[in-house]
Amino acid sequence: MLLPTVSIMDRYIIKQLIQPWVISLSLCSILGEVIGISFEQIQFITERSFPFQATLQVHLLKFPAFLSLGLPFSLLMASILTYSKLSKSNELIALRCCGLNLIRLIYPALILSFIITILMFCLHTIIVPATNYQAAMIIENEFKVERSSLQKYHHKNIIYQNFSDVNGSRLLTHLIVADRFDGQKLYGLTLLEYKEQHLYKTIVARSAVWNRQSKLWIFVDGRQQIIDDRSNYQQSSNFKQLALPIDQNLLYYVQNYRDNREMNLKELYQWLNVLQGSNDLQKIRQLQINIQESYALPFSCIVFTLLGGILGCNQQNKINQISLVIVIIMGYQVMQFIATSLCITGLIPIKLGVWMPNIVGLILTSIFLGLNGE
Repeated sequence: MLLPTVSIMDRYIIKQLIQPWVISLSLCSILGEVIGISFEQIQFITERSFPFQATLQVHLLKFPAFLSLGLPFSLLMASILTYSKLSKSNELIALRCCGLNLIRLIYPALILSFIITILMFCLHTIIVPATNYQAAMIIENEFKVERSSLQKYHHKNIIYQNFSDVNGSRLLTHLIVADRFDGQKLYGLTLLEYKEQHLYKTIVARSAVWNRQSKLWIFVDGRQQIIDDRSNYQQSSNFKQLALPIDQNLLYYVQNYRDNREMNLKELYQWLNVLQGSNDLQKIRQLQINIQESYALPFSCIVFTLLGGILGCNQQNKINQISLVIVIIMGYQVMQFIATSLCITGLIPIKLGVWMPNIVGLILTSIFLGLNGE
């Protein structure tokens, strides 16, 4: 079935949508940024002598993130306000008398929301991660914090697990423990190698480094011990250098100093591949949530536009419009928080939880369409 062409009516409604959308987007973005980081920055300036110039830079770099979050809500407000205005002036009644159904009347708003969805996807997955990282670097440089020295970025007390898939089962192949990583080498290593779920080899080494030419890990100054099926030491030997074909993901694991919010979509998928080898379920779930949000949040622009347009066609009172917007936004945020919490605990599938607010929005849209006889 061919989609309707962009008619004079479509251009007229889109033109009516632009102004309230721009105003709503400005309001949502500025309000979100003021609540989100301005109070924290004031505390930095007054209590920690944070330079005003650096504060301004952080403020500007954080703005794309709040702009991205404000896009769906601005479309909701613009749709409700615009279609309420058209309904109040009886323009919608005149158009429906010409045989146009409710979906056809909302079609112009959907055109606008589709364009904004693409823009939001690019903004959320490419620009926002880069600006978040730059903002974090400014704060850390001002406070003279070396990110790689922080415990949460695996610089010390490193534990890495590597798994392989055998007949549909994930079997542990390597368990590596290291004291620290200086950006080039791992120090104080203990490696346990498993074969068919049995401990096969232990290696203790002073250090290890990744060789990019041979794509092998070079263990230096250590001792290797082979263990038989009865857990007895079968062979023991010292070495100056020992090359091992361990996955390069270990290097990426210790070198990754970025928060999930500071990685673009490609980097998130790469990091997920690394973590799936480490079998850290909580971090894997959180990363899968972030990846799904990269798709679900932009799609919410279309959901909010549909919902706002249908509700706006039946709204006359301006106070009710504002109340309706607040209720929908709060309901969406609460539902998103609950669903995300259930995903992290593993009670519901990741995709279902992240997409649940959008699914509920589409269900409500179908219900309202049914009540209007569409």
